[in-house]
Amino acid sequence: MNTEFLMSLLTTPTVSGFETAGSELYESYLRKYVDECSVDILGNAFATLDTDDRFPNIMIEAHIDEIGFQVLYVGDDGCVYVRKNGGIDLQCIPGSRVIIRGSSEDISGVIGKMPIHLQNNQEKDKTPELSSLWIDTGLDAEDVKKKVHIGDVVVLKQEPEIVGDYRITSKALDDKIGVYVVAEVMKRLGNQRNALRCNVKGVATVQEEVGCRGALTGGYIAMPDICISIDVDFATDVPGCSKMKYGDIRLGGGVVIACCLDSDVRIVERMKKIASDNGIQIQCSARPYATGGTNASRIRTIRTGIRTILLGIPCRYMHTPVEMCDLRDVDAAIRLITQFCLQKEF
Repeated sequence: MNTEFLMSLLTTPTVSGFETAGSELYESYLRKYVDECSVDILGNAFATLDTDDRFPNIMIEAHIDEIGFQVLYVGDDGCVYVRKNGGIDLQCIPGSRVIIRGSSEDISGVIGKMPIHLQNNQEKDKTPELSSLWIDTGLDAEDVKKKVHIGDVVVLKQEPEIVGDYRITSKALDDKIGVYVVAEVMKRLGNQRNALRCNVKGVATVQEEVGCRGALTGGYIAMPDICISIDVDFATDVPGCSKMKYGDIRLGGGVVIACCLDSDVRIVERMKKIASDNGIQIQCSARPYATGGTNASRIRTIRTGIRTILLGIPCRYMHTPVEMCDLRDVDAAIRLITQFCLQKEF
């Protein structure tokens, strides 16, 4: 499996609402394999394979946006204060390296806080409020005021790394690992287009982390008969995570089929059969919630309803700078979706 495109995705800043660079990368990667690439007003990037108007329309989507910040206030001392774009785990943020995406240049910085030696016992034991943290750029206050402006985007700086034989750790695996799956499926289908009995749109959706906004507009544009939504799913193979509460999902155990209200039962059963027939490793999860939390729940209820299935890549340490996935699960997802789209009947 060629991970060069995945590494490029992970190092391209795409904070929610500011995904343009990632959408352009996605389009440029797929343009030679598909019939058309386009971007809607909100920023969703579409790669389309049109085969025959008589065939069903399938949408495969994953969100390309990542959690991050925007500048809220610049103090007279040069300290930069931010607010969140998405659900960042504030327990893991102090001490992180960041990049402020200024209008004329990128500015490196670190997220600082009061030293633990100067905190009282109550402060030591609680999760910090974002307003008690700041970005220190190392620049003089006057330079900061010139270079940093209200609304500038701030992205975590964490290089992806392969650890062990099969695992990858990085920020923004949620859900650029899913976008990678979509892109690789579209690439494989483009190389086998004569065998397709469906029209396929591979969509890198935007603004999922701030309310699944791109899923709504993207779903209306695509208006698919079937939608396959890919996101990360909670890996429960870590200490202290109750399998009685959250199920048994493991890194390296295969792609996750979500057996919840966001997945059409008929498609779930079809996916299980395809996996069995092709020796593809899968895991099943009822998920901690009956519905919600991903784009699938939004797309499922567009207009009169869309037959949707939610697939997951098991992920540890979600919404931290060191998320972790297993590339064997990624490969299983690519193979499963590709085989589903190559069916003769839907």
